[in-house]
Amino acid sequence: MTDLGTFVAQAQAPVHSGAGDQNIYFAQMTEASQRLGTHGKDRRAIADRQLGFLHQRFVPPGRLGEARRLLRDNRTVVLSGEPGVGRRSAAQVLLYEPSAAGAGIHEVDPEDGEDGGVLLDRGAVADGDRLLLDLSTCETTRFAGLQNELSAFRAVVEERGARLVVVVSPHLERSLTAEFQRLTVQLGRPRGADVLMRHLRREDITPAPVALAAPGLAGFLSVASMRDVARLADLIRRSRNDSPAGSFDAWWPDPLAQLTDDPQGPEFVRGLTDGRQRALALTVAMLHGSEPDTVYSAVTALLAVVDHPEDERPRLDRADFNTELGNVACVTGPGGRVRFSEPGHVRAVLTHFWSYFPDLRPQFRAWVAHCVRDLRLDREERDRLIGHFAEQSLRTGRPEELVALAWEWTPKEGRGFMPDAVQALAAGLRHDVHGRTMRQKILSQLRHESLSRTYRLALTVVCSDVIAVNHPDEALVRLHYLARKEAAGDRRPALDALLALAAGDRRLCALLLSRLTAYGIGPTGFRSPAEARIFLALAGTAARQPALWRDPSAPRRLTECWATVFAHIPYEAWAPHVRTWLDAVPTADAHRNALLTTLAAAAGPYPAAAGRTFQLSQQWALAPGDDRAERGDAAEHYRRCLDSAQGLGPPPDRNEPSERNPPPDQNPPPDPDSRPEAPR
Repeated sequence: MTDLGTFVAQAQAPVHSGAGDQNIYFAQMTEASQRLGTHGKDRRAIADRQLGFLHQRFVPPGRLGEARRLLRDNRTVVLSGEPGVGRRSAAQVLLYEPSAAGAGIHEVDPEDGEDGGVLLDRGAVADGDRLLLDLSTCETTRFAGLQNELSAFRAVVEERGARLVVVVSPHLERSLTAEFQRLTVQLGRPRGADVLMRHLRREDITPAPVALAAPGLAGFLSVASMRDVARLADLIRRSRNDSPAGSFDAWWPDPLAQLTDDPQGPEFVRGLTDGRQRALALTVAMLHGSEPDTVYSAVTALLAVVDHPEDERPRLDRADFNTELGNVACVTGPGGRVRFSEPGHVRAVLTHFWSYFPDLRPQFRAWVAHCVRDLRLDREERDRLIGHFAEQSLRTGRPEELVALAWEWTPKEGRGFMPDAVQALAAGLRHDVHGRTMRQKILSQLRHESLSRTYRLALTVVCSDVIAVNHPDEALVRLHYLARKEAAGDRRPALDALLALAAGDRRLCALLLSRLTAYGIGPTGFRSPAEARIFLALAGTAARQPALWRDPSAPRRLTECWATVFAHIPYEAWAPHVRTWLDAVPTADAHRNALLTTLAAAAGPYPAAAGRTFQLSQQWALAPGDDRAERGDAAEHYRRCLDSAQGLGPPPDRNEPSERNPPPDQNPPPDPDSRPEAPR
């Protein structure tokens, strides 16, 4: 007999169903979601908000009208263009425009097949879907293996009335087949000044057009990528918020310096004459705007991590810290905070150290881990420190450093620093180039490694709040692995997140069902108690998904899962879930018959389960309520379905009105213990 733990239905707040301090984990998950800006928001709302934000600030690139026409007429368009012209943003806007709200965009990822080929999941295409396939970073050899798959995938898109936008880089454009070359549009670059102005006006900043022609700013806008122009607009917004009494001419220079190479930067770095000066410059760059005490503690930790010899002179023979800061061109700004005299030095120092001290990158990671763990950094300082580390790790092609950092902050013993781990993982997952690598690394960890509870909590947050926004299928797969790893007695946040994701989308609900039948059920029942818990928790959601039942495979998969429950799970564990299933029947209308037939087909081969489900249906029908008549009809219909499943009568006519049940004293339900029990 399998122990499935405790089941709680319709909880409106976190339920403490096991040992341990639930409040700690819940508080950390809440803080992590707040740091990501997703707390309390559904992933579809997040996706729609992001698309709306983009649509409001979007400046059409050249030939977008042609791309729009091709998409309308062919349901597929291929966007090309030089990096930085806004290919991906244009793709998102093209897919967003037809409905302008609600459904979100489903981003498709090519998968590596077992035979070495590249696959596109055609089953992931739903009716009316809006699909984005970003191949802009795809290698030529990988793209060659994708061409036939892409053609077959497009056929499914047309069949299901979906829309597909493919993004490619110019070097891939030459490799396209004739079918896709005729659907290809090479986008032109929009004017950077127009893009910046559109962003600023949405933030109630309205500089005169002549202000954008200022030396330095105009040069940047003429060559910068659309992403960097958007970043500049956001930094100007923050500068305005910090100094609302100022003017645009005062707001833009420092933000621009953060995004451009400082012409004096290389000379400044070369002028750092010894190890302590270099360590201090790097510390100030990573913690720009922190208090002197914080900078001092952090540089001391960095020198220790890299095994730099200590200065053995008496302390009073050495320079004071203010002098040391002055020697690396630092000033004490408002509030006593330490900053470089030239804001561009931050970018120059970080780029130099990560580019030209590659052997010290592991020590830099250990140092960042120590600073977050052992120094009293406020939230803004932690965000800045982790953000700089993530940016440099991704720039130098080392996303695994972010995974390693998150791992260090979530040990098997102790409380850990889960929100910081979430921030590091999210930075990699949101990266255009390295996001796929990060998703694959997480999947590999879930398949092959033993993970601490805190690290699993961090993965739960990033799966539900980050991956699910643009890759909901991949998020569901990873949450399924996480839900399997949750013990019966614990609070189960991964299961909660998995069910929330499946409940919001018929296609995702079907995907979870297919995974349960393909991987969760073996010759002797569910492969683990966790798989049984997942299905029983999912059953009520599936019953209330009318669109799910239009998929011919859904009743078969649900029948298989219910039959496994009845054959191997104790009655006490599944009875509440049968009642939940029955609760969906009076409002089911079109798929009422399918609900009752499925349950009967699963219970029919097991006499004890058949008797007990019949008894449950009778008790459910007689419960007080305004819909008692409808429940009585449904219970009678279930009796006929059960008779048919056991070979005792013909299948009931799904449209035939049922006779009302006689009073219970004239037709008592059978004693479930009067028949042989099914094996458990």
